[in-house]
Amino acid sequence: MVKPFLMGSDSAENYLDIGLKILREKGTALDAIEQTCRAVESNPDDHGVGLGGIPNLAGEVTLDASIMCGRTLGAGSVAHIKNYLHVITLARKVMDDSPHVLLVGDGAELFAEYNGFKKTKLLTPYAEEFYNAFKEKRLHELGPEYDQDKGYLREDEQDYDTGTWFNLLEPHMRGTVNVMAMDINQNIATAVTTSGTYLKLPGRVGDSPIIGAGNYCDNRYGAACCTGTGELAIRNGTARAVVAYMKMGMGPTEACEESMKEIQEIVEIPTMNVIAFNRDGETGGASTYREILYYYMDHDSVKVENRKGAWVKK
Repeated sequence: MVKPFLMGSDSAENYLDIGLKILREKGTALDAIEQTCRAVESNPDDHGVGLGGIPNLAGEVTLDASIMCGRTLGAGSVAHIKNYLHVITLARKVMDDSPHVLLVGDGAELFAEYNGFKKTKLLTPYAEEFYNAFKEKRLHELGPEYDQDKGYLREDEQDYDTGTWFNLLEPHMRGTVNVMAMDINQNIATAVTTSGTYLKLPGRVGDSPIIGAGNYCDNRYGAACCTGTGELAIRNGTARAVVAYMKMGMGPTEACEESMKEIQEIVEIPTMNVIAFNRDGETGGASTYREILYYYMDHDSVKVENRKGAWVKK
Protein backbone atom coordinates (compact mmCIF):
# COMPACT_ATOMS: atom_id res chain seq x y z
CA MET A 1 0.00 0.00 0.00
CA VAL A 2 1.34 3.42 -0.96
CA LYS A 3 1.36 5.94 1.87
CA PRO A 4 -0.56 9.15 1.11
CA PHE A 5 1.49 11.78 -0.71
CA LEU A 6 1.24 14.82 -2.92
CA MET A 7 3.55 16.54 -5.35
CA GLY A 8 3.55 19.74 -7.33
CA SER A 9 5.31 22.12 -9.69
CA ASP A 10 7.32 25.23 -8.78
CA SER A 11 4.51 27.40 -7.45
CA ALA A 12 3.26 24.63 -5.14
CA GLU A 13 6.48 24.26 -3.15
CA ASN A 14 5.50 26.44 -0.20
CA TYR A 15 1.92 25.15 0.00
CA LEU A 16 2.15 21.36 -0.12
CA ASP A 17 1.91 21.17 3.67
CA ILE A 18 -1.69 22.40 3.40
CA GLY A 19 -2.67 19.39 1.34
CA LEU A 20 -0.52 17.05 3.41
CA LYS A 21 -2.40 18.01 6.57
CA ILE A 22 -5.64 16.93 4.88
CA LEU A 23 -4.11 13.63 3.76
CA ARG A 24 -2.74 12.93 7.24
CA GLU A 25 -6.25 13.40 8.62
CA LYS A 26 -7.48 10.75 6.15
CA GLY A 27 -9.00 13.34 3.83
CA THR A 28 -9.39 12.82 0.12
CA ALA A 29 -6.86 13.53 -2.59
CA LEU A 30 -9.42 15.84 -4.20
CA ASP A 31 -9.74 17.94 -1.05
CA ALA A 32 -5.96 18.05 -0.60
CA ILE A 33 -5.20 19.32 -4.09
CA GLU A 34 -8.07 21.79 -4.12
CA GLN A 35 -7.02 23.45 -0.87
CA THR A 36 -3.38 23.56 -1.92
CA CYS A 37 -4.32 25.24 -5.19
CA ARG A 38 -6.57 27.74 -3.42
CA ALA A 39 -3.60 28.87 -1.34
CA VAL A 40 -1.50 29.42 -4.46
CA GLU A 41 -4.37 31.30 -6.13
CA SER A 42 -4.51 33.65 -3.12
CA ASN A 43 -0.83 34.60 -3.31
CA PRO A 44 -0.53 38.04 -5.00
CA ASP A 45 3.22 37.54 -5.42
CA ASP A 46 2.73 34.63 -7.82
CA HIS A 47 2.22 36.33 -11.17
CA GLY A 48 1.26 33.21 -13.09
CA VAL A 49 -1.66 32.01 -10.96
CA GLY A 50 -4.78 33.59 -9.50
CA LEU A 51 -4.60 36.93 -7.73
CA GLY A 52 -1.71 38.93 -9.12
CA GLY A 53 -1.65 37.20 -12.48
CA ILE A 54 -0.25 39.27 -15.34
CA PRO A 55 -3.09 40.42 -17.64
CA ASN A 56 -3.68 39.75 -21.31
CA LEU A 57 -3.05 42.28 -24.08
CA ALA A 58 -6.38 43.95 -23.26
CA GLY A 59 -5.35 44.49 -19.64
CA GLU A 60 -7.66 41.79 -18.24
CA VAL A 61 -6.61 39.00 -15.88
CA THR A 62 -8.29 35.76 -16.97
CA LEU A 63 -8.01 32.48 -15.09
CA ASP A 64 -8.27 28.81 -16.13
CA ALA A 65 -8.34 25.63 -14.04
CA SER A 66 -9.11 21.93 -14.09
CA ILE A 67 -9.47 19.11 -11.59
CA MET A 68 -9.77 15.37 -12.14
CA CYS A 69 -10.68 12.29 -10.08
CA GLY A 70 -8.73 9.16 -10.92
CA ARG A 71 -11.28 6.83 -9.36
CA THR A 72 -14.23 7.87 -11.53
CA LEU A 73 -12.43 9.74 -14.34
CA GLY A 74 -14.74 12.60 -13.48
CA ALA A 75 -13.40 16.04 -14.33
CA GLY A 76 -14.29 19.70 -14.18
CA SER A 77 -12.75 22.70 -15.92
CA VAL A 78 -13.30 26.42 -16.32
CA ALA A 79 -11.66 28.93 -18.65
CA HIS A 80 -11.51 32.67 -19.29
CA ILE A 81 -12.74 33.64 -15.81
CA LYS A 82 -12.42 37.39 -15.16
CA ASN A 83 -14.20 38.02 -11.87
CA TYR A 84 -13.69 35.03 -9.58
CA LEU A 85 -10.50 34.05 -7.78
CA HIS A 86 -10.80 30.41 -6.76
CA VAL A 87 -11.22 28.85 -10.16
CA ILE A 88 -10.01 25.47 -8.90
CA THR A 89 -13.04 25.33 -6.61
CA LEU A 90 -15.25 26.47 -9.46
CA ALA A 91 -13.81 23.68 -11.61
CA ARG A 92 -14.60 21.17 -8.89
CA LYS A 93 -18.13 22.54 -8.69
CA VAL A 94 -18.48 21.88 -12.42
CA MET A 95 -17.31 18.31 -11.85
CA ASP A 96 -19.47 17.63 -8.81
CA ASP A 97 -22.66 19.57 -9.54
CA SER A 98 -23.07 19.90 -13.29
CA PRO A 99 -23.51 17.45 -16.18
CA HIS A 100 -20.60 19.07 -18.02
CA VAL A 101 -16.81 19.00 -17.94
CA LEU A 102 -15.83 22.45 -19.24
CA LEU A 103 -17.52 25.83 -18.81
CA VAL A 104 -16.03 29.02 -20.25
CA GLY A 105 -16.40 32.79 -20.12
CA ASP A 106 -19.78 34.32 -19.36
CA GLY A 107 -21.44 30.93 -18.89
CA ALA A 108 -18.86 29.84 -16.34
CA GLU A 109 -19.23 33.15 -14.49
CA LEU A 110 -23.01 32.77 -14.45
CA PHE A 111 -22.51 29.29 -12.97
CA ALA A 112 -20.21 30.79 -10.33
CA GLU A 113 -22.72 33.50 -9.43
CA TYR A 114 -25.57 30.98 -9.23
CA ASN A 115 -23.51 28.85 -6.84
CA GLY A 116 -22.66 31.72 -4.51
CA PHE A 117 -19.07 32.44 -5.46
CA LYS A 118 -17.92 35.93 -4.50
CA LYS A 119 -16.53 38.28 -7.12
CA THR A 120 -12.91 39.39 -6.72
CA LYS A 121 -10.84 42.07 -8.42
CA LEU A 122 -7.98 40.04 -9.87
CA LEU A 123 -5.76 42.85 -11.18
CA THR A 124 -3.27 43.89 -8.48
CA PRO A 125 -1.37 47.21 -8.46
CA TYR A 126 1.83 45.32 -9.37
CA ALA A 127 0.26 43.63 -12.39
CA GLU A 128 -1.50 46.81 -13.49
CA GLU A 129 1.72 48.83 -13.38
CA PHE A 130 3.56 46.06 -15.24
CA TYR A 131 0.90 46.05 -17.96
CA ASN A 132 0.85 49.85 -18.27
CA ALA A 133 4.64 49.99 -18.47
CA PHE A 134 4.62 47.37 -21.21
CA LYS A 135 1.92 49.20 -23.15
CA GLU A 136 3.72 52.52 -22.82
CA LYS A 137 7.15 50.98 -23.54
CA ARG A 138 8.67 52.06 -20.26
CA LEU A 139 9.56 48.70 -18.72
CA HIS A 140 13.10 50.02 -18.30
CA GLU A 141 11.77 52.56 -15.79
CA LEU A 142 10.37 49.92 -13.42
CA GLY A 143 12.18 49.17 -10.17
CA PRO A 144 14.17 46.03 -9.30
CA GLU A 145 11.08 44.28 -7.91
CA TYR A 146 10.00 43.86 -11.55
CA ASP A 147 13.30 42.45 -12.81
CA GLN A 148 12.21 38.81 -12.92
CA ASP A 149 9.08 39.55 -14.90
CA LYS A 150 10.80 42.06 -17.20
CA GLY A 151 13.16 39.28 -18.22
CA TYR A 152 10.30 37.64 -20.05
CA LEU A 153 9.58 40.74 -22.12
CA ARG A 154 12.76 41.96 -23.74
CA GLU A 155 11.95 45.38 -25.13
CA ASP A 156 13.45 44.62 -28.52
CA GLU A 157 10.58 42.16 -28.97
CA GLN A 158 7.78 44.65 -28.50
CA ASP A 159 7.60 45.87 -32.09
CA TYR A 160 7.38 42.48 -33.79
CA ASP A 161 4.20 41.18 -35.36
CA THR A 162 2.13 39.09 -32.94
CA GLY A 163 3.20 35.65 -34.18
CA THR A 164 6.90 36.45 -34.18
CA TRP A 165 6.68 38.19 -30.82
CA PHE A 166 5.07 35.20 -29.11
CA ASN A 167 7.64 32.84 -30.63
CA LEU A 168 10.39 34.99 -29.14
CA LEU A 169 8.59 35.29 -25.83
CA GLU A 170 7.85 31.56 -25.53
CA PRO A 171 11.17 30.38 -24.05
CA HIS A 172 10.81 32.89 -21.22
CA MET A 173 7.22 32.21 -20.20
CA ARG A 174 6.31 30.83 -16.81
CA GLY A 175 3.35 30.36 -14.53
CA THR A 176 0.74 27.68 -13.77
CA VAL A 177 0.69 25.33 -10.81
CA ASN A 178 0.23 21.56 -10.83
CA VAL A 179 -0.82 19.67 -7.69
CA MET A 180 -1.30 15.89 -7.66
CA ALA A 181 -2.06 13.48 -4.82
CA MET A 182 -2.84 9.94 -3.70
CA ASP A 183 -4.85 9.47 -0.50
CA ILE A 184 -5.15 6.70 2.10
CA ASN A 185 -7.72 4.90 -0.06
CA GLN A 186 -5.23 4.91 -2.96
CA ASN A 187 -7.40 7.31 -4.91
CA ILE A 188 -5.59 9.73 -7.22
CA ALA A 189 -6.51 13.32 -8.08
CA THR A 190 -4.89 16.09 -10.12
CA ALA A 191 -5.36 19.86 -10.37
CA VAL A 192 -4.01 22.67 -12.53
CA THR A 193 -4.70 26.39 -12.12
CA THR A 194 -3.25 29.36 -13.99
CA SER A 195 -3.62 32.94 -15.17
CA GLY A 196 -2.01 31.85 -18.42
CA THR A 197 0.67 33.30 -20.63
CA TYR A 198 1.75 36.85 -19.85
CA LEU A 199 0.10 39.36 -22.21
CA LYS A 200 -1.71 36.65 -24.16
CA LEU A 201 -4.19 37.44 -26.89
CA PRO A 202 -7.67 38.10 -25.44
CA GLY A 203 -9.62 34.85 -25.48
CA ARG A 204 -6.56 32.61 -25.46
CA VAL A 205 -6.91 29.40 -23.45
CA GLY A 206 -4.00 27.03 -22.92
CA ASP A 207 -3.74 23.42 -21.79
CA SER A 208 -4.51 23.92 -18.09
CA PRO A 209 -8.30 23.48 -18.36
CA ILE A 210 -8.08 20.86 -21.11
CA ILE A 211 -8.41 17.34 -19.73
CA GLY A 212 -5.90 15.09 -21.46
CA ALA A 213 -3.66 18.00 -22.45
CA GLY A 214 -2.52 19.70 -19.25
CA ASN A 215 -4.13 17.37 -16.72
CA TYR A 216 -5.02 13.67 -16.54
CA CYS A 217 -5.21 10.88 -13.98
CA ASP A 218 -6.50 7.33 -13.69
CA ASN A 219 -6.35 5.22 -10.51
CA ARG A 220 -5.31 2.20 -12.55
CA TYR A 221 -2.17 3.77 -13.97
CA GLY A 222 -1.19 7.14 -12.50
CA ALA A 223 -1.28 10.88 -13.07
CA ALA A 224 0.39 13.61 -15.11
CA CYS A 225 0.21 17.42 -15.31
CA CYS A 226 1.96 19.99 -17.49
CA THR A 227 3.44 23.46 -17.41
CA GLY A 228 4.99 25.42 -20.26
CA THR A 229 3.60 26.23 -23.68
CA GLY A 230 0.02 25.05 -23.44
CA GLU A 231 -0.53 24.98 -27.17
CA LEU A 232 2.03 22.17 -27.47
CA ALA A 233 0.39 20.08 -24.76
CA ILE A 234 -2.97 20.51 -26.48
CA ARG A 235 -1.58 19.45 -29.85
CA ASN A 236 0.13 16.41 -28.35
CA GLY A 237 -2.38 15.41 -25.66
CA THR A 238 0.61 15.32 -23.34
CA ALA A 239 -0.89 14.50 -19.93
CA ARG A 240 -3.00 11.66 -21.34
CA ALA A 241 -0.01 10.41 -23.34
CA VAL A 242 2.13 10.13 -20.20
CA VAL A 243 -0.56 8.14 -18.40
CA ALA A 244 -0.95 5.92 -21.47
CA TYR A 245 2.79 5.24 -21.49
CA MET A 246 2.61 4.23 -17.83
CA LYS A 247 -0.30 1.93 -18.72
CA MET A 248 2.04 0.31 -21.25
CA GLY A 249 4.57 -0.36 -18.48
CA MET A 250 6.90 2.63 -18.56
CA GLY A 251 7.98 4.22 -15.30
CA PRO A 252 6.99 7.84 -14.66
CA THR A 253 10.33 9.33 -15.70
CA GLU A 254 10.52 7.29 -18.89
CA ALA A 255 6.92 8.17 -19.74
CA CYS A 256 7.60 11.87 -19.20
CA GLU A 257 10.76 11.70 -21.32
CA GLU A 258 8.90 9.99 -24.15
CA SER A 259 6.21 12.67 -24.16
CA MET A 260 8.84 15.42 -24.28
CA LYS A 261 10.47 13.73 -27.28
CA GLU A 262 7.09 13.88 -29.00
CA ILE A 263 6.87 17.61 -28.23
CA GLN A 264 10.32 18.11 -29.75
CA GLU A 265 9.02 16.67 -33.01
CA ILE A 266 6.40 19.45 -33.19
CA VAL A 267 8.60 22.55 -32.88
CA GLU A 268 12.29 23.40 -33.10
CA ILE A 269 12.85 24.75 -29.57
CA PRO A 270 9.89 23.83 -27.33
CA THR A 271 9.28 25.03 -23.79
CA MET A 272 7.45 22.22 -22.03
CA ASN A 273 7.46 20.40 -18.68
CA VAL A 274 5.52 17.45 -17.30
CA ILE A 275 5.46 15.75 -13.91
CA ALA A 276 3.89 12.39 -13.12
CA PHE A 277 3.49 9.49 -10.72
CA ASN A 278 2.29 5.92 -11.16
CA ARG A 279 -0.09 3.83 -9.07
CA ASP A 280 2.88 2.44 -7.09
CA GLY A 281 3.78 5.95 -5.92
CA GLU A 282 6.88 6.30 -8.08
CA THR A 283 7.38 9.86 -9.31
CA GLY A 284 9.06 11.49 -12.28
CA GLY A 285 9.28 14.54 -14.46
CA ALA A 286 10.86 15.84 -17.65
CA SER A 287 11.44 19.09 -19.49
CA THR A 288 12.51 20.08 -22.98
CA TYR A 289 14.65 22.99 -21.81
CA ARG A 290 15.93 22.64 -18.24
CA GLU A 291 16.65 20.31 -15.34
CA ILE A 292 13.14 20.36 -13.97
CA LEU A 293 12.51 20.34 -10.23
CA TYR A 294 9.28 19.21 -8.66
CA TYR A 295 8.24 19.03 -5.03
CA TYR A 296 7.06 16.08 -2.94
CA MET A 297 5.68 15.36 0.52
CA ASP A 298 4.27 12.13 1.93
CA HIS A 299 2.59 11.09 5.16
CA ASP A 300 5.94 10.89 6.99
CA SER A 301 7.57 14.02 5.57
CA VAL A 302 9.01 16.67 7.87
CA LYS A 303 9.72 19.12 5.05
CA VAL A 304 9.25 19.47 1.32
CA GLU A 305 11.52 17.28 -0.77
CA ASN A 306 12.98 18.66 -4.00
CA ARG A 307 13.12 16.03 -6.71
CA LYS A 308 14.88 16.38 -10.03
CA GLY A 309 13.37 15.33 -13.33
CA ALA A 310 15.03 14.69 -16.67
CA TRP A 311 16.20 17.28 -19.18
CA VAL A 312 15.36 15.82 -22.58
CA LYS A 313 17.78 17.26 -25.11
CA LYS A 314 17.62 16.82 -28.85
